Amino acid sequence: MSILVLGSSGLVGRELVHTLAAAGHHVVACDVTAPVDAEGRAGESITYARGDISRLDQMVDLMQRHEISEVACLSYVMGPLMSPDFSDFLLASQINVIGITNVLEAARLTGVRRLLLASTVGTYGPQELYGDRPVTEDDLLAPRSMYGRMKALNEAVADRYAQVHGMEVVKVRPSSILGPGSTIWPSRLIERLAVGETGLAPYGPQARDNVIAVQDLTALLTELLTRPALRHDTYLACGHNVSMAELVALLGELLPSGVIDYPANPDRAPSYAQVFDNSRAVSEFDWKLRSVHDSVRLHIDGVRREAGLGPISW
Repeated sequence: MSILVLGSSGLVGRELVHTLAAAGHHVVACDVTAPVDAEGRAGESITYARGDISRLDQMVDLMQRHEISEVACLSYVMGPLMSPDFSDFLLASQINVIGITNVLEAARLTGVRRLLLASTVGTYGPQELYGDRPVTEDDLLAPRSMYGRMKALNEAVADRYAQVHGMEVVKVRPSSILGPGSTIWPSRLIERLAVGETGLAPYGPQARDNVIAVQDLTALLTELLTRPALRHDTYLACGHNVSMAELVALLGELLPSGVIDYPANPDRAPSYAQVFDNSRAVSEFDWKLRSVHDSVRLHIDGVRREAGLGPISW
């Protein structure tokens, strides 16, 4: 049996494919685009395929043909959707709503053992809705962005599939992910700095966000896909709560010659909560997280490696 990773060309997908394969699992890596790294690594068992989640027939064929036992559903229109100038709502709905439902239906039809649905902390409302305490998996979802609202709808549909059809669906809500190839604000801040360009901080100096290294996230996803049994159906995949000022100071230590611009509005902040309780995943899987320093350094070195540059010295 094989594990299917949908969205395998993205930041999380690329890392997850190799993490699973390195652990000895056969992986089918699928994306609508050509694979980024079709060569794989020594000793890994990976099959690369192309497929479109907006086509139910393609998803059923893919899962049947490769005898899929677990699915990691990572495919999504994300970065463009978060732009205020984005207007192709039909495309976004075809992928983010119909496509995700197609994956659930194909998994039902083919008898997949477990489906992992990538959600987001963007499904929560602003921090003031929850007070000063850390947000948990059981708290109210109150998304403010279209991206968060689509993810909340995906979760609701997945819950109904689990209830009506007896499927095992596990939902994972990551925070802002650090790693080369990000499509959200780390690309404009960390990745630009890593190659000598001006970094663009997404929020004002006092605004806070939660960050997690892609390596730590995929370690958790691997556990969620491969453990024989799980205690819960929803997990927060969150790391470290940091202010933009703290992050900018750290980047200044790692890249002393870098230049960073803050947004014109110093009060700009995330529309979702920033303080999360990840103890459910930590206690169940003995999940360990890198420090913020090591997470940011890995991100910088990964970007520089892809650009043909050497690692930073520290």
